[in-house]
Amino acid sequence: MSSGSAGHALVLRHRAKPGLRDQLVEVWLRHMPEAVQANDGHQTYVICASHADPDVLLVFQQYRDATAAQAFLGNPAYLAYLRESGELLTGPPEVETVEPLWSKTVGPTR
Repeated sequence: MSSGSAGHALVLRHRAKPGLRDQLVEVWLRHMPEAVQANDGHQTYVICASHADPDVLLVFQQYRDATAAQAFLGNPAYLAYLRESGELLTGPPEVETVEPLWSKTVGPTR
């Protein structure tokens, strides 16, 4: 069902240590919004608080291609986020590559 133009997309599940999700969000807000906005490789980026689990953040990222996704891993803001968020997480995020089939773009909610 892929048209070949969907780029490269990921869903990530970040699990904060119990009760620390709000602190994790604060760290994300401190480092990531400007970096994501300035990154031409990001086509869509959505961070969500899980209603099912109070310690989980879910992130949907759609990149132009896999090369753009890989390049963002070296972004200084992302590296700073990793350093500061590490003590708040139970471990590395679960990452799943997905294929977007359809979307409607929405703007920031904050």
